[in-house]
Amino acid sequence: MRIKYEVSAGGLLLRRRDSTYDALLIGRGAPPRVWTLPKGHVEARESTEQAALREVREETGCWGEIVTKLSEIAYWFYVGKAKHRKAVTFYLMRYLSGDPANHDHEVDDARWFDVTQARRTLKYVNEKRLVDLALDFLVVNPTAFGESLLEEESKVQLPISS
Repeated sequence: MRIKYEVSAGGLLLRRRDSTYDALLIGRGAPPRVWTLPKGHVEARESTEQAALREVREETGCWGEIVTKLSEIAYWFYVGKAKHRKAVTFYLMRYLSGDPANHDHEVDDARWFDVTQARRTLKYVNEKRLVDLALDFLVVNPTAFGESLLEEESKVQLPISS
């Protein structure tokens, strides 16, 4: 049997919102959509980091920066009589700019979800685990996205004295 090996990269793009995070997911197919994390093939002369950033931008319309590597997911599937093994390296990314309405033609929808809702909405259990890994990382590294959520919540507005 012929086996084709594929290498891809993608990301979990998060943005801070009050005391939580939002995650940007992509949807494919007619409603009800299949919601997943953005990912795609690593091109020639491209690192997995470069591919992940490019694929997230193309599929979501948004720019991010890599905070840390989350994990690699590998799986098998068939296309016709060819067996494929795909390895996808996923990164935790911090949202910088962009609008999900500007996603490319490969995606039917791109939408922000509260991170808890995103985990429930994701189709694949391995991608749900990536959300868990990201949240665990953020608990241990509370300032990974800048100021910690706890520090932000504890700030008190002091009156300006004249």
